[in-house]
Amino acid sequence: MPSSQLLLRTVALLLLPFLFATTAATADSNPQQRQRIEVHNTWLTEMSGIATSHVNADHYWAHNDSGDRGRLFSFDNKGKMQTELRIDGSSAFDWEDMTSFKDSSGAYLLIGDIGDNMMLRPFADVYLIKEPEDVSKPISHAKVRRHYSLIYEDGPHDAEAIAIDVAERFVYILTKRDSHPRLYRFSLDAIEGKAIPLNYLGEIRSIPSVEKHKAQRQGSISGGSPTAMEFNENGDMAMVVTLRNTYYFKREKNQSWLQALNKTPFARTANRLRQVESGTFTKDGKQVLIGSEGRPAVLEFMDIPAQAKEK
Repeated sequence: MPSSQLLLRTVALLLLPFLFATTAATADSNPQQRQRIEVHNTWLTEMSGIATSHVNADHYWAHNDSGDRGRLFSFDNKGKMQTELRIDGSSAFDWEDMTSFKDSSGAYLLIGDIGDNMMLRPFADVYLIKEPEDVSKPISHAKVRRHYSLIYEDGPHDAEAIAIDVAERFVYILTKRDSHPRLYRFSLDAIEGKAIPLNYLGEIRSIPSVEKHKAQRQGSISGGSPTAMEFNENGDMAMVVTLRNTYYFKREKNQSWLQALNKTPFARTANRLRQVESGTFTKDGKQVLIGSEGRPAVLEFMDIPAQAKEK
């Protein structure tokens, strides 16, 4: 081997450990921290929706999938059960997602009875309740403040994802079994006592990316079908949960949610739980909490990926 080649090879071998260390440090400079908790409750077995409390710090609300009565379960960030909240005046055909918000009149929970696997329901239902402050009793009750009876003007759809933009005062619903997820909305201040036509906004063609998005078979589901959706409190980020991944979308100033959700996600996190069907932002906006069906109810706190916050 010529002396010049031998010299270059020696230098490369000497530098290799430093190059590897630099690469490893770059890859792990912003690792996404995960923390798993379990909620041991006899009745919370098919967790399908989660929402952050706006009354009690580090507390969350959850509900079951279809087959249960109209009730919520409260637990803290360690998984300790607080109360079972029975919603008087509600029915529970297929509760699939929920969200929470706070405005000048108080803190509220919004529950989406929007599931329709066979896509036959003439109406979808959403219930608004005031979030209770006292979660010390094993069983408590709340009354429905507002019942929204919703109609898809283009026929029934199955949906498992609901979110609210408090500044706009619009509630958004993202469908699950269409060839491409469809985004709808209705006003939180819609006229009471009447059926509310949902406003169709458009299709979402960005999961897993704009380039790789594919249509699924109409009426069927895939690993990319939305099972939950949430907007952060600032209104500049959305999370969309699917069975396989959690996706993050950044919304720019003066951009609609349809536009924001049709961009390639800024980040994607693989779900490690068995059947993830629920998700929410934590109150401080630094993490998300996703949950899986099963007994015990298993949830995972995850840091929001740095690239989602930077872009």
